[in-house]
Formats: sequence, structure tokens, C-alpha cells
Amino acid sequence: MTFKITEGIAKYGISDYYAVLGLPLTTEPAQIRKKFLKLAKILHPDVFGKTAAEKEIATKYFSKMVSPAYQVLNSDRDRGEYLATLRIFAQGWKQKQDLEPVVLQTDIAQRLYRIPHEITYKKYVEEVAPKQYESFDTILEYSNTLSELNLVYVLTQNNLAFSAGSSSPAAASNPLPATNASNNTTAPAPQPMQSPALRNLNMAELFIGKKQWSDALKELLAAEKLDPNNAKVFALKGVVQMNQNATAIAKSSFQKALKLDPKEPTALKYINQVNAASKPPEKPPEKKGGLFGWGKK
Repeated sequence: MTFKITEGIAKYGISDYYAVLGLPLTTEPAQIRKKFLKLAKILHPDVFGKTAAEKEIATKYFSKMVSPAYQVLNSDRDRGEYLATLRIFAQGWKQKQDLEPVVLQTDIAQRLYRIPHEITYKKYVEEVAPKQYESFDTILEYSNTLSELNLVYVLTQNNLAFSAGSSSPAAASNPLPATNASNNTTAPAPQPMQSPALRNLNMAELFIGKKQWSDALKELLAAEKLDPNNAKVFALKGVVQMNQNATAIAKSSFQKALKLDPKEPTALKYINQVNAASKPPEKPPEKKGGLFGWGKK
């Protein structure tokens, strides 16, 4: 069984990360994370009722499709470079569209191609996306459909409007992908390293957001076994322990996080708070005998 999109944008050798997550190319960065956490929960192997085979399939979909897509789109720089690659691809195709007509497999993509419009594009994506992860049998089918819709949007819009944020490909500060001078082809962007504990980390953050401290700690303990040198694991453990009133243990977790990564933002944010809370209360000054503090020596 293959765990990859083969139609739409993917047909031209470019991974369609937005189609994997069931999002239009115009999605705001904040919504990308929200959708990822939703999919992480849907594909979690501990979801009640899944058979062993289903758990294995869910894990593969997450590790081979969803997680890599999120790794790119969650990074301002990587997302900006990816969207710039789509822009370059669209420009190149428009120069040779007479020689290379678009072939679309789905009726909905063909309809969009006949009458392309950004509002219609978003409407069609919103129709298809909710069906995408309803069952394992539909994931690739609807992912391919979404990629065809994305392809039509990329090729038919004169002024491409991608997701807003600092990584917009229109921003001058964003570098374009490197090109090979010999054949002028776009070099693939290096993929970011992926933690084997990424699923657990994101589920822990989901539980922390809901103040479900015990569930969050369970995920973080599992994450620590998978990635024992990940500073973020210990930083989030510190957050959970701090909210469970285990100040001394939280302090130790934050210290461990900062030992692994002195710039770990969560640990830096809370370490002073637990330091202050763990200090013993100051003793009140001893009262001296006698009137007005004058006492006998």
C-alpha cells in the first residue's frame, strides 16, 4: 500500500502538503496547526475501537503523510520556500501550456478548471476535506481530489494569493529555492529533521491546552522514551508538573530542558517562576526585647 498522493500537484513531482492536511493553499498559518492537531487525534493508535491492523495503518498515514506535511507548513521559512516553488512551477507551466494540457481525473476539478475562481476553489475544498479522513479507504482518494483542486488554483490564478503570514512568497525577505545552474531545475528543499516523538508531543500540547494534565503527562513520558534528548519534552513535562503543584519536579524538568537546549523557549519562560516558588519563605526578623527594640545585651 502506498501512502502518497499521485494526482494533481503531486503528478508533477511536487509534494502537496496542503492536500494531505485537507487545506486550501490560502489557509492562514494558525489554522494549519489547528488542523494538524485534529488529524493527530483522529490517527492516534490508541483511539478506542481500532484493530491492530487499523492502528498500524493510522500510524503509517500519520508518519508518512501528515507529519512530514506539517513539518514543512509549520515552519515559516520552509512554508515560504514551498509556496515559492509552487509559484515557479505555475510560471513555467503557463509558458508551455499549449504543449502540455492539464489532465484532470475528477469531475469537481474539471468544473473548477472550466470556471476558475478563488471563492469557488475554497468552496470545493471545504466540500471535499471533511470526507478525507472519515475512513482509511477514502484518505488517498480525497487527497488526490484536493491536490487536483490545488493544481487548478495554482495554474489558473493570475495573481496567486497564498496563506498570509511572514512566509508569504511575495515577501522580499523570503529566499527562493536554490536552482541547479546546469539545467535550471529547482533543487528540492532539505527536509527538516523529524522527532520520533512528534505525535506524542503534539497530543501532549493538545491535552495541555485542555488542562488535562494526567493525559498530557502520559504522552510526554512516552515521548521521553522515544526521544530522550528532546528539550521540548522536558519543557512540557515541567509545565504539566507545575500545574500539578509539583514545583520541585517541574524545576528539575525545566533545568533538564535547558541543559539540552539553552534556548528552549517554554523552559526559559517558566524556570524563574518555579525558582521563586521553590524558595523557602524568609524568616521574619527576630524581635528584640525591651521597649522600641532596645533590649538587654
